[in-house]
Amino acid sequence: MANNDSQDRYYYGAGDIFGVLRALQTERSSVNVQFDNGAQLYNTMVLEANLKERVFLLDEVTPRDGHRKVEEGITFSIRASINGIKVHAKDLKSLRTLSNDSGLYYLIPFPPKMLYLQRREAYRAMVPGSMMAVATCSREEREADLHGKVINMSATGIRISFPGEVEPELQANELFDTVIKIQAQEQNLECRAEIVYYEYNKVRNLTICGCRFVDLQRPAQLTISRFVTFLQREGMA
Repeated sequence: MANNDSQDRYYYGAGDIFGVLRALQTERSSVNVQFDNGAQLYNTMVLEANLKERVFLLDEVTPRDGHRKVEEGITFSIRASINGIKVHAKDLKSLRTLSNDSGLYYLIPFPPKMLYLQRREAYRAMVPGSMMAVATCSREEREADLHGKVINMSATGIRISFPGEVEPELQANELFDTVIKIQAQEQNLECRAEIVYYEYNKVRNLTICGCRFVDLQRPAQLTISRFVTFLQREGMA
């Protein structure tokens, strides 16, 4: 589950951390490594993530002298970016060095927490209750659809509140087929949305979920753009 530390968003759950590592692996994202005793940055990639064992594999770091530091057991941090979302974890240490025909790689335990912070480059418009926009999120792996209220929307994503605590628990990078009923414009928006973060608010008994749009078609982009512009104008009125 996601929580906030000093206004930054951290994942503590193994499932969420696994989801981020898998995204880094799938996207073949470059990962920066910085050892605790120095300022130099090294490069590597996530080769594999194992949720059951709570470990992941890092490719051999470059430049080459970074390998010696890993072997000496010096702790390090990693930084990366996935589609404009910042990933950071620290206090990492290799359990052991492995090798195959492709070269060396390292077995690393999951970090105790991982920063997963979205950079809000697009204007995010609040959706007032009077302009109710409701979202229905479905996924084959889930028996029941999720129904929630859209809190805000931008050209790149939405924030939704679901009543109660969502079960089974949401996972980072989980994909949903989503239908958003925009009552103010009397139309429905059909899209795919990927979970970026979520958190359960016990006081309000709501699950707040941040999503990014995936593979938007041109008609959907236009609908979103018109609605965000409409909300922006209403907010300035």
